[in-house]
Amino acid sequence: MTIAFFSKTQTRQGPVAIGIFLTLGLLTAGCSERTLPPEPAGTPPTREAEQLVNYTEAREACADRSDTRHAYFGDLHIHTGFSYDARPFGTQITPADAYSFAKGEPIEVPPYGGDGEALQTMTLNRPLDFAAVTDHSEFFGELKLCADPTSAVYQHPTCRLVRDGGGRGMTPFFPAILSHEPKRPDICGENGADCWEASISLWEATQEMAEEAYDRSSSCEFTTFIGYEHTGTPNANNYHRNVIFRNDRVPERAISYVETPYDHQLWEALTEQCLEGIPGCDVLAIPHNSNLSAGSMFPSYIAGFESTESARAMANLRNAMEPVMEVFQHKGNSECFNGLPDILGEPDELCNVEQYMVVGEQTDALGQTYSVDFCEEGEVGRRGFVRRGCVSKNDFYRSVLLTGMQDQAIIGVNSYKIGVIASTDTHIGLSGHTDEGDWHGHLVPETDLAGRLKDMRTSPRSLDANPGGLAGIWAVENSRDALFEALKRREVFGTTGTRIRPRLFGGWEIAAGACEVPNRPEYGYQMGTPMGGDLSARPPGAKPKLFATAVQDPEAAQLQKLQIIKGWIDSEGQSRYKVVDVGGREHSEGELDLATGRWGGSGASSLCAVFEDDEFDPSLPAYYYLRAVEVPTLRWSWAQCVALPESERPEECDNDAPKSIQEMAWTSPIWYLPSG
Repeated sequence: MTIAFFSKTQTRQGPVAIGIFLTLGLLTAGCSERTLPPEPAGTPPTREAEQLVNYTEAREACADRSDTRHAYFGDLHIHTGFSYDARPFGTQITPADAYSFAKGEPIEVPPYGGDGEALQTMTLNRPLDFAAVTDHSEFFGELKLCADPTSAVYQHPTCRLVRDGGGRGMTPFFPAILSHEPKRPDICGENGADCWEASISLWEATQEMAEEAYDRSSSCEFTTFIGYEHTGTPNANNYHRNVIFRNDRVPERAISYVETPYDHQLWEALTEQCLEGIPGCDVLAIPHNSNLSAGSMFPSYIAGFESTESARAMANLRNAMEPVMEVFQHKGNSECFNGLPDILGEPDELCNVEQYMVVGEQTDALGQTYSVDFCEEGEVGRRGFVRRGCVSKNDFYRSVLLTGMQDQAIIGVNSYKIGVIASTDTHIGLSGHTDEGDWHGHLVPETDLAGRLKDMRTSPRSLDANPGGLAGIWAVENSRDALFEALKRREVFGTTGTRIRPRLFGGWEIAAGACEVPNRPEYGYQMGTPMGGDLSARPPGAKPKLFATAVQDPEAAQLQKLQIIKGWIDSEGQSRYKVVDVGGREHSEGELDLATGRWGGSGASSLCAVFEDDEFDPSLPAYYYLRAVEVPTLRWSWAQCVALPESERPEECDNDAPKSIQEMAWTSPIWYLPSG
């Protein structure tokens, strides 16, 4: 395959790029019957290795592996110049570049000079363990046709608009993603067939670059996943999902929102074309930043189905296809929201960390006022993606877990048996770049400090944005199969960007002194269930005991506290939650010096606690997850300003954004369901 990006002899006005876009070969690829790729080179894993991981590919077993799991950090939400909302703004970075960056290699990054040359080179200070480039699949074909001077539509006004770039360069694509009845642009021919055929080029390039970057040796230094983003934004609400494949056995084309505008259609198509259509193919989908979905991402399964049986079948399909969600990213925090109607619980100040949505009267960048309210039960709002939609209880991790348990009482299936990860959602290929002090932005307009500090009001970027988070996976080894299996069993966690290592086990007979055992993970597996699982059958009279640990990121701040978040449905059917500090209370007092970033209180390099739920009622379903919190540190918007001499700070440094944050990590839950 031949791949040529924009020539670097082009003019730019700000982020707008003009030039030749994505010339790729294989113009007629995909017209013949799908041929499965050959088995990759490598040594089949040994029988001992296969006992720990179910391998679907030929490769060497990793030299560094553990039956009590290692923590691996990565990014499963990365965009490059293959995306319709990145390339028009000037992103030249390819998936290959994004993988190089993730591995700690230097790459050229925006901004660009007048001659098209990148003005700087960046290197990730700590390589990631794994990554997946997830470019928007919807317009692979359109970008290909508009970039190819030999295509029949190259000079079409739509293609010229796309090549001119900037915000206007994306407008031809909006009708296809803002409706549940999407239609492709007018350049695509009858029924969109021309773009459908052309889409295979970028999809094959995506696969080849992921394969090239994957380390199949016994060193297992870096793992890639083939993936893409399914990009529905009906009524301007976020409905996006990242589709991640287990191995190199993938469908011929990336199944997009245009073909499958409803979530269940995507799951059904992936079942047909991957799970049932290709031997060895396996796949999952990851909903992301549900905080901007205005009730559309996670509806209740109690209503809206013809029968209990159909609701149960759909809930089972969702759980099989979507075992985890993205709890944190560039566009904010989807863990929790204070004041949600019909949910009882004390206000939680940490719900406000990098929280995008605000209820009440707002003022946009033009000085016009509007109001954001809570959604009514079952309501789906409009324009959630630009923070004008209503706020639903089902937009947030903590409360959608409660909805799942409410559904279970009616249909017999927990409709949201879901764990958590986090990622960046970078649109300039800077995979895993989450350092507050050195953050370069995740959009081309953010690549200079003044641009990052602009208050965009209704738009989810710049001053209100953040560096994003990281996905954490507890796995036997750093291979595709081992990581994918951990995602499926939900033994995963998300962080706000630092590399905290949280761990949670739940059981009935965990000792009060478990923190003193010499091998905590081994004890946890012996005596309990790891995060993402269900508590075992309850012995008579027993109460749940949660064994919680966390280790600080050695290159970040110390830990302040461990918290267990319990959610349950009471005897009246009321949703409730409670946040309990279980470790580190002694580190709560202190002040952050805003001039130096020094925390005046104490902290810990690691924390451990055993929590017994003394309020446990064995007749009520419940879940428990762990939140590990660092001591306060400087937010990027102040840290990068205070690092400059006062005379060199851009005027945008004078803003209303918080000057401090508390980085944190969340684990997947452990569930309790009454027997009988």
